[in-house]
Amino acid sequence: MKEDQLQNLSRALTHLVYRNTLVEDLHAMDAKLDDATMKLINKEVNNRIYTLLKWYTSGNETEQKQVEDLVAFSSLYGKGSWDLAEELRLEDF
Repeated sequence: MKEDQLQNLSRALTHLVYRNTLVEDLHAMDAKLDDATMKLINKEVNNRIYTLLKWYTSGNETEQKQVEDLVAFSSLYGKGSWDLAEELRLEDF
């Protein structure tokens, strides 16, 4: 994957998966999250998504394995206590 594609995908995922959720509502209402804090959180989420995508698509087996291990470990978090994911409609975005 080309660098500009990684950057665009990372920003899009950050926006679609994280920012346009209840987080934005908290940001908008009564300044629960001020602009500076929101910017720091957005940057961290975007950097993490970008890094995982870059490693996974790098063609480097070590980096790909790191992502696979992180996903396997992280998938255990909340297992049994989180609801199963549900597919959203396009309008939900």
